[in-house]
Amino acid sequence: MTKNKLREKEAKRVTDEAFADGGDVEILMKEATELVKIIRRYAATLERKQRDESGVYSDGKKVSEEDEADAARLGEMLESMGMASALSKKQAAGGGGKGVYYQTLARQLCDFLRHGNRLIEAGGMMTLTDVYCLFNRARGTNMIAPEDLLKALHWMKELNLGMSKREFPSGVVVIQDDSFDDDVMAENLKKLAFDSEGKGGMMALDVSRSLKVSAMLATEQLLNAERMGYLCRDVTLEGMRFFPNRFETGIFSQ
Repeated sequence: MTKNKLREKEAKRVTDEAFADGGDVEILMKEATELVKIIRRYAATLERKQRDESGVYSDGKKVSEEDEADAARLGEMLESMGMASALSKKQAAGGGGKGVYYQTLARQLCDFLRHGNRLIEAGGMMTLTDVYCLFNRARGTNMIAPEDLLKALHWMKELNLGMSKREFPSGVVVIQDDSFDDDVMAENLKKLAFDSEGKGGMMALDVSRSLKVSAMLATEQLLNAERMGYLCRDVTLEGMRFFPNRFETGIFSQ
């Protein structure tokens, strides 16, 4: 592990130099790229030395406590840089299959969406496009592929992580908090519709501003509330305008 320790010192040197140049973005990005390469070489070395269940390396040498500590420290370093799954995906191929990687990714994704109440503040659901962009931006150098996200969504449901995939009749796919209630959302939209009735009804952009969600999700929520019988819509040259459903009660006077 002597080479690994040298790489660790080199990584520390690169990091110190990167943050000692007054915050120059170009210098920081250049040094960050070099640092990532060092850590990846470090990870590859540990992977080659991956021990089996008997507690020895593949070359027959016994695993020392120092090596165990180095491996644990590497995991922490990778996680702090957003690279935790880069190592686990490779390891998963030899220890339980790629399903292990996707299960881990599903848990990471749920933790990310719960942090700072991201999903709740977005109205309880987010489109896959938004989730994909936000998650990859947070991961930095270790971005996931679209198919990785889709496979992770399957495990969200299987592992009962409190989130799951939902597809609207229009084909729009979202990640939804399991506590999300369509009836509660429809009631909220109905109240907004009553408030805007004197203004000629409400449009998706009005709902988008009120609920702080994307116009696409606002449209899907309005159409869903209409299917449930809470709203009616009028399609005009300007677009769709939604009103409270007064046909259910038969009361048409305001």
